[in-house]
Amino acid sequence: MSYSRRGYFALKVETTENTAVIPDVFLGITSFDVPTQYATVASSPILADRNTRINARKGPIDAPQGTIGVQIEPRGFGYFMRAVMGAITSGRYFPISSVTGTFVVGETVTGGTSFATAVVIAVSSEADYLLMGTPTGTFTASGEALTGGTSGATATLGVNAATVYGHEANAPQNSLPTFTVEIGFENEAQRFTGVRFPAFSSIGHDDNLMTAELEFFARGAFTLGRVTAITTTGSGSKVISLDQTQGLVVGDSVKLFRPGTGFLDFEGTGDKVHTIDSISAGVSITVTNLETATAVGDMILLSPQTPSYTLGKEMTWVGGAIAKFGDLMTTVVASSTVGDVEEFELTVTNEMESRHAANAANIAGRFPTANHLKGFMGNGSIMRAYQDATLLDRLRNMTQTAIQVRVTNDQIASTGVYEILDMRLPNCVIEPFNPTFDEDSVLDEKVSFNLFRDTTAGYTAKMLLVNANTSY
Repeated sequence: MSYSRRGYFALKVETTENTAVIPDVFLGITSFDVPTQYATVASSPILADRNTRINARKGPIDAPQGTIGVQIEPRGFGYFMRAVMGAITSGRYFPISSVTGTFVVGETVTGGTSFATAVVIAVSSEADYLLMGTPTGTFTASGEALTGGTSGATATLGVNAATVYGHEANAPQNSLPTFTVEIGFENEAQRFTGVRFPAFSSIGHDDNLMTAELEFFARGAFTLGRVTAITTTGSGSKVISLDQTQGLVVGDSVKLFRPGTGFLDFEGTGDKVHTIDSISAGVSITVTNLETATAVGDMILLSPQTPSYTLGKEMTWVGGAIAKFGDLMTTVVASSTVGDVEEFELTVTNEMESRHAANAANIAGRFPTANHLKGFMGNGSIMRAYQDATLLDRLRNMTQTAIQVRVTNDQIASTGVYEILDMRLPNCVIEPFNPTFDEDSVLDEKVSFNLFRDTTAGYTAKMLLVNANTSY
């Protein structure tokens, strides 16, 4: 059970913050570094003894936090995008051009040739796409005129397919969803609750694969439950007393482990797994047909699931991406001039702070009672061979710079539409830099920038993901 490739990563959005659900979305990751700090504090009264540590006491448990690494895969990445950016607006993806007027959310759009209709769910502030819902009929792709029933706006439809969806997330938002996250090993699993992913600490590329590193911030962790009383064998309802059930839910599969012995027969002879029938007050679980009597100090471990994946191929940088920059995002999106950007990195951060309070007399009470959302910020960098003084001029005059990075992946079935991750940063302010000047080298300009609010665009950072998923 020591080999990482036998494990899995799974998550699911919680209905109620820090109330566990069974994670059923399985995603590929490249690393997971999230320790749970079961802290010990020392008491040191003066007792005619030179020892400075007299008694060991249990301390508050810091929010389990750390990082996870992923390669950006176009179907699963939407879950991470929702986690960091906030609520996602999803709908049928309609790329448009030659727009006159402004479409409005909620109006019905009609095709000029097909007379098909759909309702506008989201309008790109750069007027290059619509997200639509409740379609009737079949729009004629590539050239059909669209007309808004309320606004009277018109546009020309690009390539369109019924199985292609766009997912738009604008940041910052005033709330972020919480998740239950599960890490599965070969013979057991660990579960985290109240999880927020407050930051993309890095989006970039490694060895031509698009990658991301996310910060991880949880309110609780179920590593194991320690048995606190003997339960005798037999059939029928059996109550097993534990020091922790937080993180478990009815329907979970669990195992009984005895230190020095190993996994014990649980539900029946030769059967090491049992299903939880009920949970009581955070201190016990109920099962049936107990094969082995429990002993104080036994452990209840979460049994690993059998993962199932619906994923595609990872996105690439060289040969898969275009980076552009200019004064305004509307002109950048419409422009065909690329920026010859060789390296790109982006950081988006929602600051988090955990707080503790005296609200429970068990191990669950040692975890944070809240993780509060604080400020939003972002920064990044681009690198390319030095060409002219354009970026130096932008630095010198503190010119607002809009940056768009659009990564295009595989075709979605045979639709003629491709998987896309489109990152838009409308108001970047460049940090001081100079072209590199070394012996026998091409001059480079590595340009760092900070993200600022853009009231015209209506967002500080935006991501658009286009794929075959209907929602996240």
